[in-house]
Amino acid sequence: MTMRKLLLIAVAAAIVPVLGAGPSAAQQYPFCRKGEAGPGDCRYSTLEQCEAAVSGTSGYCQPNYWLPQAPQAGPHRRARRS
Repeated sequence: MTMRKLLLIAVAAAIVPVLGAGPSAAQQYPFCRKGEAGPGDCRYSTLEQCEAAVSGTSGYCQPNYWLPQAPQAGPHRRARRS
């Protein structure tokens, strides 16, 4: 019975960290290669990388629309002086 308990404790000790692990942080790239169909291949850090990948094909590059967009700053206005 003692051997069984030790085995159970060892298995539980191996499983608990795996269950508690959250999803890994996926890299989100700003550029996608698009082709004929499908969602595209969004694994390019720069537009130049994407353009090199589509060179010689019928594909094209576009921004990754799945990324959250940063708020756009409006035009800068100066305060009036009185």
